[in-house]
Amino acid sequence: MKHKHASISNSLNLPSRAEHLVEVFSLAEAQQTMIWAKSEGRVLRCLGEGSNVVLMENLQGTICKIKYADIKVIDRNDEHIWVDVGAGKNWHEFVQETLEQGWFGLENLSLIPGAVGAAPVQNIGAYGVEVADFIDSVQVLQPDGSLQTLSREACGFGYRDSYFKRAENLISGLGRQIIVSVRLRLLCRPHVNVSYDELAQTLDVSGTDAPSRHLPSPKQVSEAVIEIRQRKLPDPAHYPNAGSFFKNPIVNQGDARRLRNLGLRPYAFENSFKVSAAQMIDLAGWKGIRQGDVGCWPEQPLVFVNYGNATAPEVLDFVSTVQRSVQADFQVELELEPSVVS
Repeated sequence: MKHKHASISNSLNLPSRAEHLVEVFSLAEAQQTMIWAKSEGRVLRCLGEGSNVVLMENLQGTICKIKYADIKVIDRNDEHIWVDVGAGKNWHEFVQETLEQGWFGLENLSLIPGAVGAAPVQNIGAYGVEVADFIDSVQVLQPDGSLQTLSREACGFGYRDSYFKRAENLISGLGRQIIVSVRLRLLCRPHVNVSYDELAQTLDVSGTDAPSRHLPSPKQVSEAVIEIRQRKLPDPAHYPNAGSFFKNPIVNQGDARRLRNLGLRPYAFENSFKVSAAQMIDLAGWKGIRQGDVGCWPEQPLVFVNYGNATAPEVLDFVSTVQRSVQADFQVELELEPSVVS
């Protein structure tokens, strides 16, 4: 389905229009769209549900929205089940369906906004779990309409990062590939992860040291995650936002020691240390602060909210101001998490 000069919905509720919008509801339609765009010499960019992006007012080229949302069981054994999911499937709905089917592992990722196809781009993660932990492969369309399957290793997952994001070939606009489906390897038996302190406290368990008989069910973990997220994060339907605006910076041991002396609490991460971007923004005095229609959410300073009729330049100006403030106070650069699409 093709539209000209179409408004593009997004969770920040920024005014944005696409020069050309194509909605595809099947793999065959996606292939036809890729071939058409190449023959017309059009830049083709893929957007999911607009939940982790800052959209400029006028988007150039052709925006493709994948609506393909089928779920297919590919294989299973006593321990695992392999499931293919269309890129257009709503992520939270999919997580809830896995729990209803008795497929486990994604419960910590409940209530994350967006579509399944966007999950590997950002390597979404929350409460001690990353989607990369369960991705088996990702199916992508090449510009000539041919299908390619990328293994988990080929996806190059990192902290809120992937091959797709680094290559800037999906949301950013080069249009070289489109994710059409994701294959996940899920668990057939519950094995909950309650290592994240806030989650363990909410569930009243002692992290990974709790005896298995005292551990909550995957459904209870999901419910706890939903409760935490609803308590701390604004509902985009009432307070438009794009989720966390910055990654948690990774620093070396010397910087970690320096930041501890400034009141921060860096924690070990692989061979380095990770420091809370939210805590730095809070200590820099931005929690709950507004500039015009853009502001820092009082309960979670990583989230910036459109309180009225903010535009993309106004949001990015506020972002830059906070970045400069944190840089001045802590000598740490905050890296933007959402993609800016123009």
